Amino acid sequence: MSSSLAISWVISTVSGYGIYGLQILMQYLRRGGNAQDVILTSELLSTTLPPLEQEKIAPLFPLANKIDTYLKNNPDQTLRFKHAVLHGSGTDFVGFQGQDRVWGEPNVACTAIENLVCTPHGRKIAKNYDMFIAISRWNAEYLKSLDVGPVHLCYQGIDPALFHPAPATGLYRNRFLIFSGGKFEYRKGQDIVLAAFKRFHAKHPESLLVTCWQNLSKPEAEAFDHAGHCDGVPDAASDFGLQMKPWFFKQGLSADSFIDLPFTHNLLMPAVLRECDMAVFPNRCEGGTNLVAMEAMACGVPTYVSYNTGQKDLVDLIGCGSFRSQGVVKPSNSMKTVEDWGETEVDEVVQAMERTYTNRAQSRLAAADVATKMRDWAWSDLNEKLLQIVCDGKTEV
Repeated sequence: MSSSLAISWVISTVSGYGIYGLQILMQYLRRGGNAQDVILTSELLSTTLPPLEQEKIAPLFPLANKIDTYLKNNPDQTLRFKHAVLHGSGTDFVGFQGQDRVWGEPNVACTAIENLVCTPHGRKIAKNYDMFIAISRWNAEYLKSLDVGPVHLCYQGIDPALFHPAPATGLYRNRFLIFSGGKFEYRKGQDIVLAAFKRFHAKHPESLLVTCWQNLSKPEAEAFDHAGHCDGVPDAASDFGLQMKPWFFKQGLSADSFIDLPFTHNLLMPAVLRECDMAVFPNRCEGGTNLVAMEAMACGVPTYVSYNTGQKDLVDLIGCGSFRSQGVVKPSNSMKTVEDWGETEVDEVVQAMERTYTNRAQSRLAAADVATKMRDWAWSDLNEKLLQIVCDGKTEV
């Protein structure tokens, strides 16, 4: 099997899949692969990396642009390679636009499935893949139940050079900072965070909600209306992203009660996380283990996640805080299924905030232990397993 590699989704440092692809690429180069042997089939989005890393991947940009232009100008053409091609694969095996025009030997589906539904059309797509990479036990079990092909559990990771405990700057020493990250959508549960924070802030006005919730598209409002925790959803911005600040004001938050972060490159996130006193992720569903939560944990931030779907692995294997109250999720009419999703009670989130606020030293000690365990979740080690399977042809790693 050839040691060359192609990645068919967009690489960037501002999205989950973008970071995932970038870290696979970096490990490919660390293990001795040549940049000339890597093919990126989509034009790169914005990347902000340390200068030496940026220099290392610079040779990939011209060819990626040429391939992207060729595919756009020749909509009936398909590219075929004699080496592995990695594809993104979500619910019902739907991938990113255009990746069905790039094929390899083997074709590898890197899955992040959120809705447990598989239609005949989805099975037809799945037949194009020779193997499946699952990034959580929840996804691995579901894929195996479908009997679509070989399934390998290869977790996503963190960059320990960036995400590790370090002192805060002290700029916010008189505030209690609560971090919440992930693109604004119903699945991520930002409405639950908002409802809990409003109650907590009323009692502790020095608290400050730090959000990194930007999304390129406006989320569906119907599901949020069903849940009843917030009033509508943020409007789309005139250029791109969401108008978060007006929406926060509409929800009753004052200007000094929150910090709304823009799209923030992964390189800059450690400095944000280390300022925070805790992080909360009452997500209704995660196909993977939640990269942002893992990065907060690695920085030694007391972190709570909902005990459902892919996030269960963070609780069971690493021991971060958890929201155990997982009720039935109210779906919108457009949702095909919310099987295994969980609705975290606002009361439990408030209780976690109060507990961390009252027992800061104890919470930090427990979080430091979690951060130590996160060292075993380095991208380099976890993606080496993936590359041994994909590029070296190993069936067991």
